[in-house]
Amino acid sequence: MDLNLIIAALALLIAAAVAVAALRRPAPAPAIAPTDITPAIDILRKSVEDMRAAQVSAIGELRAEFQRTLGATEQQLVTQSGATQKTLTDLSRQLGTLGEQSTRIGELAKDIGSLQDLLRGPKTRGGFGELMLERLLQDALPAEAYEIQHTYRDGSRVDAIVRYGSRLVPIDSKFPNESYAQIAGARDDAERRTRRRSFLQQVRRHVDAVERYVSPEDSTIDFAFMYVPSEAIYYELTLGQEAPDEPDVLAYCADHHVFPASPNTLLAYLKLVSLGMRGLAMQERTRELQQGIAQVRREFETAVELNEQLGHHVQNAMKKFDETRRALGRASGARRW
Repeated sequence: MDLNLIIAALALLIAAAVAVAALRRPAPAPAIAPTDITPAIDILRKSVEDMRAAQVSAIGELRAEFQRTLGATEQQLVTQSGATQKTLTDLSRQLGTLGEQSTRIGELAKDIGSLQDLLRGPKTRGGFGELMLERLLQDALPAEAYEIQHTYRDGSRVDAIVRYGSRLVPIDSKFPNESYAQIAGARDDAERRTRRRSFLQQVRRHVDAVERYVSPEDSTIDFAFMYVPSEAIYYELTLGQEAPDEPDVLAYCADHHVFPASPNTLLAYLKLVSLGMRGLAMQERTRELQQGIAQVRREFETAVELNEQLGHHVQNAMKKFDETRRALGRASGARRW
């Protein structure tokens, strides 16, 4: 049933109830004549009509307000539906992108795992470290300032040397990276300490191997660099002792004339070497310039000496010329006599 009809029916019922209640009032006192009831009925009728008009007006306003509210609600539902659809579309697109990225991350993880497998072998490990070291040397120094796979007098070979004046700086690049990877895979602190102790012991054995590159007979300096191709591994190495029973690797390196260097620390050292080489080159050019100035000075002094000798010869020649002229004059006068 229509809402308007229900409201109108309720209004009519209310009006009828009011009329019945008014008609059922007690009769007036006998002193009032029957003709006096007519004005009261007129007043009651007018009141009922006014009430009906007010109810109709209120119902109209209520109906209009209800329609406005219903329209606004429908508009909000349409707007919200559009926004929800757009959000769902964006979410679907983002989920698709996330799926693609997850696939790429999985492929990258496989590639990283393959790279780790490749780096586990000592030969490949050394080749990878040597490649990184060579790139670092290329970026920091001129080609004549370093050498890859330098051979000593006894036939042994070091991964790289840096020339500093007449001395050689040996650098090893075969650091045992695979033992550090085992530390990262520890399941608890106890296992981590055990694996870290094993890592440090392996580093100590590698320090013994690097120490052999310190050879004064081959014009090396009194220490060798142990290149650590990762800042994270270098930090783990230089962290210090986590437990009293751990080997002190840094002290062991110092005792064996081995200096551990990460890519950043080695680059800083190579920059200093480059500046030092420039200073040596400038010093050599200054020495050559001083030698050239000294040579010019000697040649100038020789030229001055020769000029003085030439002046003496010219003076002697002028003196001889005057003597010859006077002799010729005397001879000419004697012939006239």
